[in-house]
Amino acid sequence: MNQLRERWEGVALPAGYLLQQWLHGDDAAGFFETSLPSDGRRAIVKLAKESAGDGAAQLALWQRTRLLRHPNLRQVLDCGRAELGRETAVYAVFEYADDTLAAALGRSPLSETEAREVLDAAVAALRYLRAEGLAHPALDPDHVVAVGEAIKLSTDALREAATDAPYTDELRAFWFKISPSPLARSADILAQALGADPHPAPTPAPPTAPTPAVDTAPPAPLPGAAAPAPARPFPKWILVGAAAVVLLILGLHLRPSAETPAQPAPAPVPVAGAPASKAPAPIAAPEVAKPSPVAKPASKPAAAPVPARQGMWRVIAFTSRTREDAARKAGQVNQGHPDFAATVFTPPEKKGLFLVALRGRMSREDALRLQNKARAERVSRDVYVKKFLD
Repeated sequence: MNQLRERWEGVALPAGYLLQQWLHGDDAAGFFETSLPSDGRRAIVKLAKESAGDGAAQLALWQRTRLLRHPNLRQVLDCGRAELGRETAVYAVFEYADDTLAAALGRSPLSETEAREVLDAAVAALRYLRAEGLAHPALDPDHVVAVGEAIKLSTDALREAATDAPYTDELRAFWFKISPSPLARSADILAQALGADPHPAPTPAPPTAPTPAVDTAPPAPLPGAAAPAPARPFPKWILVGAAAVVLLILGLHLRPSAETPAQPAPAPVPVAGAPASKAPAPIAAPEVAKPSPVAKPASKPAAAPVPARQGMWRVIAFTSRTREDAARKAGQVNQGHPDFAATVFTPPEKKGLFLVALRGRMSREDALRLQNKARAERVSRDVYVKKFLD
């Protein structure tokens, strides 16, 4: 078994952080699950042996990271130093992550919209870190997590960097790992996220030396030779006159002769014994009916908007891995705040996750109002609103 896990699992750190369960790590540093003594929320502890590196520098960096406030950075809740026998370790307490990008990609590829959300979160976090003189050492799917509805970068191993240090190369490599779009489309999205023009204008070619003019003048005439007569332009009036003659000839041939009278058609010879047939009445040309204006079809009335399905939103105060822990937290809420009617809820899309919900299902507006009320009364530090499939 890992020595760090064997010695420290089950140990209580200063301020009451119990290292409940080993998650992953090695002999130098490891991650444990814990609960916050103040309200029982789950959290993650990173514990590092002081002898495995510069423990004082690491602790100072965690103390600096604890002051950062950005919606796309995983928050450091506490940090300090702990001793066990003759061994000293430094630790930091982080927000609990509900999922990692690596695990999500293992289940299914991201859509373009989801990948763009991850990219925007990473760009915003990296810009903030650079302004604070910090950098992220490992931008990859393992270090991008979901905390509630927020996408955040892990902060357990930040390092100091200059405020003008570039980060675009790391971001580009990360983006092309997770983007589901074609290469050209991915490049455009990255350029837009960085604030650059995805289709820059072509760089003008450098000026070249002017080409010397070639002398195209006709050669001088030989001595004694007669100078050639200058070429005359073809007179345009000849073309106009020829066209008029042609039109006149065509008109004379096509015009019917007025001197030749039209020969009447021979009258039909009556047949003996047959009744004289009446001359047929002239057939009147049918009157062409003027087209009546086509009436435009009445436009269909716009379909009434379908009201959004109500009762799909819940206000979540706590998240637990066991039903017993969730029931205990729900009982604590009901004891101190009975009007919130806390219950244990298991979302159908996340089996094995037990949530403490306040007042059951409701509309989004009611959920937001209840969230604000729960925060004002300090029911929980991380009350959030989410839409579920039930």
